[in-house]
Amino acid sequence: MTPSRARRTIVVGLDCAPPRLLFDRFASAMPTLRRLRAMGSWGVLRSVVPPITVPAWACATTGRDAGELGLYGFRNRAPASYGMRTATSADVDAPHVWDRVVARGERAAALFVPPSYPSRAEASTRLVEVSCMLTPGADVVHTWPPALGAELAARFGPYVPDLERTLEGEAAMDALFAMARQHFDIAEHVLATHDPRLAFLVEIGTDRLNHLFWPLLDPSDPRHVPEHPIARMACDYYGYLDLRIERLIERSGPDTNLIVMSDHGARPLLGGVHVNELLRREGLLVLRRSPREDEPLTPELVDWSRTKAWSDGGYYARVFLNVRDREPEGLVSLDEREPLLARIDALLREVPDPSGRGHSVVRPREAFRQVRGRAPDLLVFFGDLALRSLGAVGARDIVVGPDVVERDGGRGGCNHDWEGAYVAAGPDWPRRGERPRELATLLADL
Repeated sequence: MTPSRARRTIVVGLDCAPPRLLFDRFASAMPTLRRLRAMGSWGVLRSVVPPITVPAWACATTGRDAGELGLYGFRNRAPASYGMRTATSADVDAPHVWDRVVARGERAAALFVPPSYPSRAEASTRLVEVSCMLTPGADVVHTWPPALGAELAARFGPYVPDLERTLEGEAAMDALFAMARQHFDIAEHVLATHDPRLAFLVEIGTDRLNHLFWPLLDPSDPRHVPEHPIARMACDYYGYLDLRIERLIERSGPDTNLIVMSDHGARPLLGGVHVNELLRREGLLVLRRSPREDEPLTPELVDWSRTKAWSDGGYYARVFLNVRDREPEGLVSLDEREPLLARIDALLREVPDPSGRGHSVVRPREAFRQVRGRAPDLLVFFGDLALRSLGAVGARDIVVGPDVVERDGGRGGCNHDWEGAYVAAGPDWPRRGERPRELATLLADL
């Protein structure tokens, strides 16, 4: 694709939206997407390593991989510490696709695209920005220019950056509809008042829906409940998103290029692996006291003077070595590092795998073109993302079912998957039908 400078491009990100919903299960509710598929290109969009919202969108919008960005998850290692901190916009020092548009002297809008809190758009008067789901709430500055926040609140109510995490069932679905309505209303307003050549927006609600209700949506999930009312509401929700995408096209005009894309997909969650408990039983992770059952691992609980390895839980496992001269109380010498990694690699591959897909243990230098920041020493994808990594210690079992995942602090509906989806159509996008693409290169020509 070589976009015309005279034409507008709109990118709509549907976080965590998988091909099996967009192109199959909910396709009948999405006539706009079906029409765009017939006009342009569409298919599976292979996600990045790791397939997690914050690094994935950063990779998609910069063309860099997570190692080049030094961004390995929603949370990353804090400097000179064993702790983790939430990612921010400051963690991405590469130019985004909208920065390239602005550098050409054109206007752009970046709406709700992770990671975009706090706003770092101060240098440009040609960029409109509304920050993403990392925004703490409507009462903080979340737009560029800052005055835009009050204007949007007066028209569309207090900004809702994310779904309230305590909501469940129909209340959650109602909130998802309301959040999408506000986000697309803001997008239409920005298109009308600022006339950007590139408008890029991400709706996080699709991710929240999948994590809450995946067993109700996917017949391949072992926990599937047929004909559940929430599944019908979810189908209506995807249909509503399709309707709002059609409205964006109508308000922008027939010469608009449109890309609908997801940063990763979703798949049934079959359980979890207590990585830290496994390391503790192997004597590689030593605690200051006996843990309670399923106790979260904190830096204060660890005896770092005797610990050689520990892990951070999540959609995949990040295993860190307590390396001498690298960590605050490093113990592992340079000579010991490779044999220890080989030992942990073998240990993790031997973990029982209820998925039958096999565990993938990856070194950063194998996954990334460059390794920056405080990268993990091993990246582990249990069951090829069928199981999550659990960070708690004191667990009775190393491998557990999805019900235990809920107690470990994560929504147990689904896990992330490598396969996202995209649809691209418009005057500058050739009609090529179904063809797979890569997330990090899809937007290279914008």
